[in-house]
Amino acid sequence: MPRYRKHIWAGDVYECEEYYSPRAIGKKYNRGQNELLTSEEQKERNLKLARRKLSRLINANFRQGDLFITLTYRKRLSREEIKRELRNFLSRLRRWRKKKGLSAIKYIVVTESESGREHHHLLVNAMEITLKELTELWGNGRVMISQLEPGGDYTGLARYITKENIKEYEKRWTTSRNLVQPKVVVKKINSANPKKKPKPPKGYLVVESSEYFSEEIGPIRYLKAIRLGGDDYGTGKEKTEL
Repeated sequence: MPRYRKHIWAGDVYECEEYYSPRAIGKKYNRGQNELLTSEEQKERNLKLARRKLSRLINANFRQGDLFITLTYRKRLSREEIKRELRNFLSRLRRWRKKKGLSAIKYIVVTESESGREHHHLLVNAMEITLKELTELWGNGRVMISQLEPGGDYTGLARYITKENIKEYEKRWTTSRNLVQPKVVVKKINSANPKKKPKPPKGYLVVESSEYFSEEIGPIRYLKAIRLGGDDYGTGKEKTEL
């Protein structure tokens, strides 16, 4: 049976997923098994898939020195008011950066609700801004700000900012339009030696290797590696079963 390998590059992180069926590329492996999942199992599975997608997007666009910001509200607002306040803040921040002669803003925003109180987690490209300046630009409550640590794989951060339930049918995150997308290449490989496992490109260190089964696309071999000399502070490993 022919096999396929999906190669994914996102910043300093390389991932490889090896499939054992041609149906693994953009098609369902076994729809019947998916239908056996409970609603909670399906929700958990969707969250894992979303976190993996988000971690790749973060890895492809953000580095040590970029900012991780949490924006809170001093009072409760409606969902529409919250969306409006976020749009207005991003517009003010965009103008502030332009005035300072900085590059165009790149961002990912995740909105969460803790005990009914919404807040925003914001990843944004580097800028020298004080807490006072940022709090004044926000104007809605408390602000927390920190710089990203060296870490070629920000899966742990993606998991943290999606730790709370997202309302059904709500977007899990919002991004600027200028983000770089992870590079994905799918190749058909010779099935003559099925025991031959995926290997990382030259200059990459393997941090995770596993074999598991996905209800969506069947048995998978998975490998994750970080580029040597990159921001290889940590791996932020997560459970790989989908």
